[in-house]
Amino acid sequence: MIRSAKYLFLSILFIVLTPSVFFASTMFPLEPPDTSSPRATLKSFIHYTNEVYLVASSPNEDFKLELEYLQRAARCFDFSKVPPTLLSDVSVESVLRLREILDRFDLPDMNDVPDKEDVKSTGLDKWRMPHTEIIIGKVVNSPRSGAFLFTPETVRRLEEFYNEIRYLPYVKNDLDVNYNGIYEQYIYSSGWMIPDGFLSDLPAWMKRGYFGQAVWQWVGIFLLLGVGLFLIWVMWLINKRMKCRFDGCSWEIGRLLFPFSGMFMCGFLEYLIARQVNITGQVLAVFIMGLEAVFFIFSGIAIIVTGNVVIHGIISSSKINEEALDADVIKLVVRLVTFCLVFILFYNAGSYFGVPVTAVFASAGIAGVAVALAARETLANFFGGVSIFMDRPFRAGDYIVLESGERGEVKAVGMRSTRLLTRDDILITIPNSVITNVKITNQSLPEPHFRVRIKIGVAYGSDVDKVEALLLEEAHKNALVVDSPAPRVRFRAFGDSSLEYELLCWAGHPQNRGRVVHEISRDIYKKFNSEGILIPFPQRDVHLHATDWNSLKEKDEA
Repeated sequence: MIRSAKYLFLSILFIVLTPSVFFASTMFPLEPPDTSSPRATLKSFIHYTNEVYLVASSPNEDFKLELEYLQRAARCFDFSKVPPTLLSDVSVESVLRLREILDRFDLPDMNDVPDKEDVKSTGLDKWRMPHTEIIIGKVVNSPRSGAFLFTPETVRRLEEFYNEIRYLPYVKNDLDVNYNGIYEQYIYSSGWMIPDGFLSDLPAWMKRGYFGQAVWQWVGIFLLLGVGLFLIWVMWLINKRMKCRFDGCSWEIGRLLFPFSGMFMCGFLEYLIARQVNITGQVLAVFIMGLEAVFFIFSGIAIIVTGNVVIHGIISSSKINEEALDADVIKLVVRLVTFCLVFILFYNAGSYFGVPVTAVFASAGIAGVAVALAARETLANFFGGVSIFMDRPFRAGDYIVLESGERGEVKAVGMRSTRLLTRDDILITIPNSVITNVKITNQSLPEPHFRVRIKIGVAYGSDVDKVEALLLEEAHKNALVVDSPAPRVRFRAFGDSSLEYELLCWAGHPQNRGRVVHEISRDIYKKFNSEGILIPFPQRDVHLHATDWNSLKEKDEA
C-alpha cells in the first residue's frame, strides 16, 4: 500500500503539466509507454500502476520512482477535452479511478485484445473492453496521433463508472496487487498543512462522504470561501480610502491594491481548497474553475486600472493639457494596448477553460464587419481626429474661424469631435469628419498675436505729425497691446471730408481683439477732444433757389 495518500498531492505537480525529472536507473527517461494498440495500452497501464504499488509497498520506498510510474500511467489517457486548469487533478484521479475499476472485475484475456497486427489488418480505430463502456480509441489530429488511448468520453465517465462498482469486492489479479480503497483514501485525505491527528480526532459523522467529499471538507470549503470574501471586502474598503489619499498624486499606484489582492486571494484559495482540503471530482471542477474565472476577472480589472494609472501619470507628469489632442492620443494608445492585453488575457482564459475560442472569435469577426458598417460615421470621425493629430492645423487654446463664420477658442480636440467656445459663450461641437473638410483660419498661428486695425479720420488742416504721435501714444499706453511688433500709423487717403488714417497694432491674444478696439478707440476720442483735433463727419450743403412756378407750368402744358 502507498505509505500515505498525502504523497499523491505532490504527484499532481509532476503529472502531465511538468516534464519528468526523476528517473530510475533501469528506465529510459524519454521512453513513452507503449500505446501502439489497445492491447499495448491496457498492458502499459496495468504494468505501470502495478509498479507504483510495488515500489510504494517495498521497504525502501522510492517516491521519485513512484511519481515516474504514475506519470507514465497517466500518458495512457487522452486528456485533450480536459481544461488545462483541471488537468493535473483529473490526471491523478483518472489513474486511481480506472485502476480501482479494473481491480473489481476479471480482465479479458490479453490474447483477445487487439494488438498491433490486428490493428493493421482490420483498420481498427477503437476497442471496447468487454461488458463495459470503457473504450480505447485511436487518436487523430493531435500531437499523439496514431496512439491508442483511453478516450476523452471514458475519462469523463470514470467517476460515473467508479460510483457504480465502488461497493463490489476486489478480484485477485496475477500479481495479487490491488489498491484496496486507495482512491477513497486520496479523496478524503488532507494536505500537509492539516495534521493527521486532527482528522483522526474528528467525529465519525464529519468523515462521511456526500457528493464525493467528506463533511469536514465541505466545512473547510465554505469556511475558506467566507474568509476569502471577507478579506477581499476589507481590501476593497482599504482601496477606497487610499483613493482619497492618492487623488493628488501623479502616479496613483495605490489603485492597484484591490485587483492584485483579489488575484492573490483567488490563487491562494485555489491552492488551499485543491491541495489542502483536497476536494475532487465535479466539486473540484466547479470550485476551481469558478476561482480561476474570478482570477481572470481580477486580472482584467488590474490591466484596466493599470492603464488608467499610466494615462493619469503620463499626462500629469508631462504637464499636458488634459483637453488637448496630445492627451487624447496618449489615452487612445494606452487604451488600445490595454484592450489588446485584455483580449489576450481572455483568449488565453478561454483556452485554459477548454472553450473553443477560435470559433467564438471567428463569429465575432463576422459580427464586427456589421458593426463597422453601422458605425462608419464614428470611424470617419476617428480618422478625422487622427488627421488633426498628424497635420496639427490647430490645438486646444487656439482661436479659429470656420468657413461658416463661427469664431472661438478651441476648448478640446478629441478623437471623435472638436469643441469650440464662441465669444457668446456658446459651445459648438463639430464632428472631426466635418472640420477636416472645411477651410479653417487659425488666428493663433504662427504667432498668438492678432493684428488690430482702427480707422479714423481727422479734419483737413490738422497737424498730421501731432495726430500720428497721439495715435501711437494711445496704442503704447494700452496694456493689451504688445510692443513687438511695434504699433504703427498709416496715412491711407485724402477723403471727401477728412484725412483718413489707420492705426495698426497687435493684441496679445486673438480673444482680446474686441477689447483692444474698444479701449483704444475710446481713448483716442478723448485725447483728440482734449487736444482740439476735430474728427469730421460727412456733410452736404443744400442751396435752394427761387423758381418761377408759372413758367414751369407753361412749359409742362406745352
